[in-house]
Order: sequence, then C-alpha cells, then structure tokens
Amino acid sequence: MRNILNLIQRYYVFLLFLTLQGFALYVFFNNNNYARAEFINHSRDWVGSIYSKRTQLKEYLMLGEINDRLSLENAILRSKLPENVMVVDTSSFEMRDTLAFQRYIYRNAKVENITLNRERNYIMLNRGTIGGIEPEMGVISNGSIVGIVRSVSEHFSVVMPILHSKFQGSVKMKGSGDFGLLVWPGGDPEIANVKEIPKHVKVEIGDTVVTTGYSSKFPANIMVGFVESLDDRAEENFHRISIRLSTDFRKLDYVQVIDDLLKEEEDKLLEETEAADGANGN
Repeated sequence: MRNILNLIQRYYVFLLFLTLQGFALYVFFNNNNYARAEFINHSRDWVGSIYSKRTQLKEYLMLGEINDRLSLENAILRSKLPENVMVVDTSSFEMRDTLAFQRYIYRNAKVENITLNRERNYIMLNRGTIGGIEPEMGVISNGSIVGIVRSVSEHFSVVMPILHSKFQGSVKMKGSGDFGLLVWPGGDPEIANVKEIPKHVKVEIGDTVVTTGYSSKFPANIMVGFVESLDDRAEENFHRISIRLSTDFRKLDYVQVIDDLLKEEEDKLLEETEAADGANGN
C-alpha cells in the first residue's frame, strides 16, 4: 500500500493530466453527435484490426497442429486408394469370385532433420518402432518417392533418400512400361539418373518416370520425376537419362512411410524357394 501511495505521489501530475484528458474527451464526444459517430466508427475499425491480428497470430501458432492433422489425413486417404489393395482371383470353371486384401498402409511422420549437400544424405523422422516403422520401408511425400528407411529407434527413424550414392530403385517409363534403375549422381538435389533403358525404347523430354512395384518398398506407379535431358552415346546400348525429381527435398516437411502388410509372407516364400533350390544343388 505504501508503495502504491509513493507511486501516485511521484506521478500525480501525469495521472491528473490523464484523468482530466479523459474527462474532457468524454464531455466532447457526449455533446457532439458527429464526433461521437466518427469515434464509434473508427473504434470499430481498431477493434476489428486487433481481432484480425489476434486471429492471424492464433492461426500461425496452430500451423504445426494443422499440418500434423493434414499429414495424418493424407496417410489415411492414401491407404484407401485402389492401388493399395491386392485383388486375388479365386474363380474356377464353375464359379467366378475375387478376394480383396489391403496390401499397403501409410504412416505419417515429420522430418526432424535433413542433409542435401553430402554424397550420402540422410533424413531423420520423428517416428520409430513405437509408431510402427521398420527398416526397409519405403517413404514418399505428396505421392512422390523420397527414400527407404535404413535404421530405427523407439522414437526416430533414419531414411536413406534418393539423394544418396548407394540408393538404387526400380523404376519404369510410364508410357512404354520399360523399366530401369534409378540412381543419384550427386551434386544437384533435384536431378537423378535412370539407367538400363535400352536405346530401342523411345524416350522424350518430359516423359514421366514412376516406380515399378517390383519390390515391397513401393507400390507401382508412385511418381519419381520427369525426363530432363538425354545424353546418349553411339557406342552404348542404353539411354543416358537425367530426370527432374518430383520431390522437392528443400521443402520436405511431412512424409508417409509405406507398410507392406504382405511383405513377411512374400519374403518367407522367397526364402523357402531359395532354400529348396540350394538343397537341390541349383
């Protein structure tokens, strides 16, 4: 109480000025209809502006939550696309029937860290084994290929992206269906190469390159990029194709990790077949 009295005593002149100024404005606006109307109009603009700024600030602070929700919704919606369901024909001569199995589901994750200027780049995600992530799962973003999960902890996972000297992926020309190998030559994070496409295959600038679906990492027809240039050599039998990647790694924020629900069954069958061939000496 004593401090308050000392404060009032110290600034009483200023406080008295504010009081008299407020009283004068009250009398002025109360007895002047035009001035009062103008004040009310302007005050509405001020209040509206304040509310607008507050709303913008609130929306900005909620962007992280909104992006998380959108990423989750995208993963759920992508899991429901027809290409993620495997249809098995069980028909016989007497009866025709089919069974549909969900093969791929997608788990959303946020990029925690990424490198772009190395020979072997990596991406850190904020989701690990607790979130259902395992090594060798494919990773995409906005329907375009990103890379493959290499290692996982409880809460995080590390992805080997296309932008890695040891990355190799099975891809095909969308138009012809001819398949080749996707590799990254280093340097530019927007450009990769497609190898092993024979020269008799017609390839033009702008052609679309997609995944083949030959591995459990990626379903077929996931976007990879577009043919940027051709640098063929007369003495070689294959095209030298450079493509512009459809994934913008500089803006990568959220991704979807692909879980192949039939991978274990497929791997087991392959192992049994290889073991049988080995036992037979083939």
